[in-house]
Amino acid sequence: METKKKGPSDYPMVVAICAFSVENVRKHLHHNLAQLSGDEYFVQLDRPSTPEAESVAAEVDAAGGTMRVLGATGGLSASRNLMLARWPNHHVMFVDDDVRLDAKAVTAVRESLRAGTHVVGTRLARPPRPLPWYVTSGQFHLLGWHRDDREIKIWGACMAVDTAFAHANGLDFDLALSRTGGNLQSGEDTTFVKLMKDAGAREQLLPDCSVTHDVDPARLTLRYLLRRAYWQGRCESRRGQAWAGFRKEWDRHRTAPESRLRLPLACLYGAVTAWGVLHDQFLLRWGRDHRSAAV
Repeated sequence: METKKKGPSDYPMVVAICAFSVENVRKHLHHNLAQLSGDEYFVQLDRPSTPEAESVAAEVDAAGGTMRVLGATGGLSASRNLMLARWPNHHVMFVDDDVRLDAKAVTAVRESLRAGTHVVGTRLARPPRPLPWYVTSGQFHLLGWHRDDREIKIWGACMAVDTAFAHANGLDFDLALSRTGGNLQSGEDTTFVKLMKDAGAREQLLPDCSVTHDVDPARLTLRYLLRRAYWQGRCESRRGQAWAGFRKEWDRHRTAPESRLRLPLACLYGAVTAWGVLHDQFLLRWGRDHRSAAV
């Protein structure tokens, strides 16, 4: 009698934490584990090994999860690709190290995948903390928060994938869009989702389920947000949608109905985004000219 080949639904869902901050792993460990129900909890630390990292790895293992220290920093896309390779026939829920899970959201994601969805995303809610004057809902996307008054998109801080579908179609995360070291590159998540959908993947958004994206308060500085806006511009350029990407960012920044400063702030963030687009276009052009001259 022929044995039926196992599929992703025959295995526990893997909650895969692509981590860079050891402190965040420790901070959210016990809360996140308490939100699971038969799921595997795997932390991959994209950093060199240190005594603190090994100590936290022991804590994760003792609490019922698994933590692997990569030993070097390869970047977010590379880390996620290692997860895809580790579980080629599973349901994997990618979660950032600063996300606090919610049992309802985890259950909804698990059930969606088992019902045949290939890529799933929940709402990313902001933590209840006061915001400075230069942060309106028009800048929420720079911090990885969905706006309450808008539809959601699948973002990498909490996105679940049928890895069997991804492998069958030869899909992975773009290393050229990866956040690595000091840069604030982004877009590998939405690019991956688009590739999945282009290949025929079924997508489900879960706007009524949310997890909390508890970003470091240090990101709520004007300097950080302007750097993010600059890198967002570079990201749009690298994805081959410089003008359309800038228009998208401008529309986000200028539509913050709760703030009377929305237009001045839109001009500020928009100008920095435009500089990122133009700078990247210049670098790409110079790079091509430079390579041609060298041939």
